[in-house]
Amino acid sequence: MTDGIHGRRIRPDEGPLLRRLRLAALADSPAAFWQTLGAARTLPAADWARRAEGGADSPADLVALVERAGEAVGMVQGFTPTGRPWLRELGAMWVTPAARGTGAADVLLAAAVTWAAQAGAEAVKLWVAPANRPARRLYTRTGFVVLGGPRPITDDPSVKTFVPMLLPLHPPQRR
Repeated sequence: MTDGIHGRRIRPDEGPLLRRLRLAALADSPAAFWQTLGAARTLPAADWARRAEGGADSPADLVALVERAGEAVGMVQGFTPTGRPWLRELGAMWVTPAARGTGAADVLLAAAVTWAAQAGAEAVKLWVAPANRPARRLYTRTGFVVLGGPRPITDDPSVKTFVPMLLPLHPPQRR
């Protein structure tokens, strides 16, 4: 805990909170995410409820929140990619502008990495917007390494590009 800041898993009944945080993130930093605010706004309440329930207590999926003085000020989501049970991917990480620089992002990222390690993952992967220097510094400081240059998130080159980064959790054993 850092000055009233702590991380926690979302509760199964917090779908409306998840929606509020995600919409705030997309409105604040649209270039940082693959999803658009317009698309997220159209999702029904049942989708948000399902995401909260799935991310509340699962080794395969995560929704973690960071709180300051009892108020949610950020979030991160994690999932297990299909066919890669040894890997966890993070996305949708965001902290409110008022909570930036307080250590909230560090707490949030630590919660996500702890979740991945406890699930037995060998590595954590994420994608960061090339111009998002504060996020890149955070991830590098935490031990993530860049896996290459910016890549589009789909086969359509006109879409946003992101830089892949990886954090090994269990170094290979020397033989």
